[in-house]
Amino acid sequence: MRISGGQFADQMTLPLRQAMAAVVWLEGRVPNVHKPHEASEAKAALTDADCVSQEILLTALREYFPEVALEAEEYTPAVKAFAANDSPHTVHVDPIDGTLRYLRRDGPYAIIVGLEYEGRVEASLVAVPQENVLIRAVLGGGAEISLGGGPFAPALLQGSGTRVLVSHAVPERTLERMRARDLHPVLAAGGAIGVAPLLDATLGAVRVIEGPEGLSPRAWIAALAVQEAGGVVEVAGAPLPERYRSGESTLIVATTPEAADALRADL
Repeated sequence: MRISGGQFADQMTLPLRQAMAAVVWLEGRVPNVHKPHEASEAKAALTDADCVSQEILLTALREYFPEVALEAEEYTPAVKAFAANDSPHTVHVDPIDGTLRYLRRDGPYAIIVGLEYEGRVEASLVAVPQENVLIRAVLGGGAEISLGGGPFAPALLQGSGTRVLVSHAVPERTLERMRARDLHPVLAAGGAIGVAPLLDATLGAVRVIEGPEGLSPRAWIAALAVQEAGGVVEVAGAPLPERYRSGESTLIVATTPEAADALRADL
């Protein structure tokens, strides 16, 4: 049975609010468990908050959409319920995208849930707890934003602002160029970077990936809201492809084409 993006977004909104509340309550209360065999400190970071958040989301997913294929960031008990599924619908879950940021409290992290159908993102939900923001989008149906737990309203691009969210691999020379233009780069995780132009006082974001794997499908999920709001999302100087493509090493999201051009020049 085909799952509509709108239905998915509606059903997963409350669970995402619950996961967001749990993660915020646990912030500063949980240590780094450290996943073995990961290449970087950022990828190895893991907390009980990641596991609690994911189990909240998967419990709801198992109730509403038990037949979907699942790509989950952590291996928690509920993952097993989806292991045998063979479906054209894949749900991607990252319970804390940016666990190292969460642990260090030094930049925005995110919680990401997305619905993919045959390689194309059809619904996206992204919470940015430090901003007290929840954003959801449906392919062809627009994007909405909830501030401070309030009702959803159309998500609007920030018309001005000097903040630029950046990933940890953005070169220092790029940060210096941004500062020379009176911009304020802020370290952030990928999900927050993907929705940056919808956040308060934020011009856009730049993400650089080290290693051959490139951007993950979660980059496409987070970026859907900016695309639906009319913003700019590009990789390698071209619009983000409709379907996931491996090996992409840079992502720029911005409020306008002119802002994207300037951020590309900073790189």
